Amino acid sequence: MKQGEGARVLRNVLFVHQAAEMYGSDKVLLYLVTGLLRRGRYWPIVVVPEEGPLVDALRGAGVEVHVCEIAKVKRAVFTPRGFLRLFAQMRAAVVDYDRVVAGRKIGLVHSNTLAVLGGAAWAWRRGVRHLWHVHEIILSPKLVSKAFPWLVKLASDKVVSNSTLTERWLVSHQPALQDRSVVVFNGLPPQEEVLPDAVQAFRVLTGARAGHQLVVLAGRLNHWKGQGLLIEAAARLQARGQLSGLHFAIVGDTAPGQEALRTALMKQVADAGLVECFSFVPFVSDIRPVWLAADIAVVPSTEPEPFGMVAIEAMAAGVPVIVAAHGGLLDIVEHGLSGLHFTPRDAGALADTLHRLATDQNLRSQLGSQGQQRQQRCFSAESQIESLERVYDDMLAQGR
Repeated sequence: MKQGEGARVLRNVLFVHQAAEMYGSDKVLLYLVTGLLRRGRYWPIVVVPEEGPLVDALRGAGVEVHVCEIAKVKRAVFTPRGFLRLFAQMRAAVVDYDRVVAGRKIGLVHSNTLAVLGGAAWAWRRGVRHLWHVHEIILSPKLVSKAFPWLVKLASDKVVSNSTLTERWLVSHQPALQDRSVVVFNGLPPQEEVLPDAVQAFRVLTGARAGHQLVVLAGRLNHWKGQGLLIEAAARLQARGQLSGLHFAIVGDTAPGQEALRTALMKQVADAGLVECFSFVPFVSDIRPVWLAADIAVVPSTEPEPFGMVAIEAMAAGVPVIVAAHGGLLDIVEHGLSGLHFTPRDAGALADTLHRLATDQNLRSQLGSQGQQRQQRCFSAESQIESLERVYDDMLAQGR
């Protein structure tokens, strides 16, 4: 779908995104561009590298979306051969975006995540203002950790970070970014009603027994997302005789080529004698029944989360959340008020926090209710879109 000739002329924004899945930054993009389309001031034109669930959702919402080269940055780029390949991809991206734009005036380019360089290259070649929306905190290797903030400084007119911790990481490496940086929290649209049958179906899928509390960790299976730490914490609860009445569901898939991680996690569960207490559920396109079926949500990331979409998704459903006390999760969850923190990478501390929450129904109700109120107050899609529209307005008013 393209902006119709007879329609009111909107200001076009070219969005460049790294994937077509439906995990954290993908959902952020979906909520943002569909919200912009609904509000009617900006016309989003989205480019992604492949077909996938995100493309289907965008098209279903009437968003203009194209599959193009994006010049994705990978660690292999930091070699002479990798750099040459990336340079060729950037040139190809410029050609692709010229075809997509087809002579239309583009107000600005919005690169959604650090992993894409196509938008920066096209904006520079065509004299268009460029916004880099940063969803990452990269701590290692050191070369990569320093290179990305330098790229952002070199090739952006404005930088939007998804948390105060993300902004702090960028500015610590490139202090000059402070003057063009702003924090805009991610948000969720109003939650639609979910049929009780869908909620019950998910509980049945996990194998959780009636009366058991279902503890859910949802997201990409990844070495730093903390799935292994949760299994270790459950093993400690079992050793203490505190595991009764709990069932754990790990929801999500690995990235292509990393399927061995799922096998390793399942082996960890088996070796700990926890097979009856754990379920592994593949990626689900609609996460809402998952959270409505859950009694406790856990975000035990072993490296700092730049933000933590799963935390606000759980909060939106009124589920009490336990999070590792670092990264962007500190912006989201207030300890003891809208959720609970535990010491990062400490399986014993996670086990203690799980036991505390599992054995205190009043605390679960209190944290679930207050977390839901905080999500609605601080992390709504509407507030995110309004903030970004103000950023766009300022950028366009400044000219180039």
